[in-house]
Amino acid sequence: MKDMIETQGRPQPRDIGVNQASIFPGFCSKHDTSLFKAIEGKSLALTKENAFLLAFRAIAYERFAKEAQLRSTEIQRESDRGHPFWKQAIVQSHLATFRAGIEIGMRDIDRWNGLFDARFISGMRDDFHFAAFRFDQVLPIVACAAFHPEFDMDGKRLQKLGRDASDFEHMSLTVTVFAGQTIAVFGWTGADDGASRALADSFTRVDDVQKADALVRLLFAQTDNLFLRPSWWRALPDSTKRTLSAMVLSGTTLQPRSGAQLASGPIILSGVTVAEAASG
Repeated sequence: MKDMIETQGRPQPRDIGVNQASIFPGFCSKHDTSLFKAIEGKSLALTKENAFLLAFRAIAYERFAKEAQLRSTEIQRESDRGHPFWKQAIVQSHLATFRAGIEIGMRDIDRWNGLFDARFISGMRDDFHFAAFRFDQVLPIVACAAFHPEFDMDGKRLQKLGRDASDFEHMSLTVTVFAGQTIAVFGWTGADDGASRALADSFTRVDDVQKADALVRLLFAQTDNLFLRPSWWRALPDSTKRTLSAMVLSGTTLQPRSGAQLASGPIILSGVTVAEAASG
């Protein structure tokens, strides 16, 4: 929100240290090590259990981030001091909408987190589903997120959000690097024939040589918890930077999310293909 205010709704990527980008302080060191030891090695098999752990951590991250956002809104309410009244009105209106969205998101993420907690403790994985892809090289982007799948990769609407009393399907997505190759892992609990499965299947249908581009579009449209290789970002054409930066606003009051954003876009990563895929 601070960036949104300072850039008048047009936030841009900024430099950050690698150690800062990789830290998730949601678990203490002891439990982080014990819970996720299986996915902390130098290599990773694309199994259901490993996908579950990645999804569990993504859900936990979103729970942690939403709680921090909720606390920060009270501080941000004071950020317009000294500005003209018309600007204060815009800022306060935007913050009120922002807070309402966070509170709805907290309700959903608490439910998702409870589902994963219960399954982690019980060991039940019957209603956990995943789709995982290993690329043949390291992509210039990593991310960890959980979100409501709203459109598939063909641009087809999957869920209509904005109904406060409704429960929506969720999707976790982790993009990280093992053994010199990027992996992307989708994971969700619940139905295997709903919105989450539809998104995973639509990504599977994307041609293997176009999946890296599709993944970048999906990440820019669905999360701000992504980190880019600076040299790659700086080398992109200005038009591509503008397109991707605009996608970060998707789903906000400034720009509704659209299926067209996911269905097509500029060629970003050429010469990249999928080396392995798994699902369950």
